[in-house]
Amino acid sequence: VFTTIHLGTPQMGWNSWNKFQCNISESLIRNIADTMVSTGLASLGYEYVNLDDCWQVARQPNGTIIPDPKLFPSGIKALADYIHSKGLKFGLYSDAGQHTCQIRPGSLGYETIDANTYAEWGVDYLKYDNCFNTGIEPEKRSSSSVTL
Repeated sequence: VFTTIHLGTPQMGWNSWNKFQCNISESLIRNIADTMVSTGLASLGYEYVNLDDCWQVARQPNGTIIPDPKLFPSGIKALADYIHSKGLKFGLYSDAGQHTCQIRPGSLGYETIDANTYAEWGVDYLKYDNCFNTGIEPEKRSSSSVTL
């Protein structure tokens, strides 16, 4: 006896890295979201607009990550809200190390702060890279007791 199992589609969407690398901006990402809807890609299941590395520049004294104010003048939450208003989902890049692969602030030691910030911004998907992880075991890296 055979049973048919219907599986959903894999996560489908667009990521900024392959085409634009660090040449990104709020207006570019908004235009991509608009294009995904206007070309019909969204109706075919392409639902994620993922912003890769180079959006972040520093951390506030309390540890909160700071988006590049020149490239993303409205902030990441406003960008996520715009993408959601198009019926799409918003993905964001971070890294498990001290720095991202492009030497931007990473999440090592800030995992909880970043997770809460990304949730507040409405991030639906996280691409989590592993550059500059300093060789700390993953189980220890995710602990809030990591000291740098």
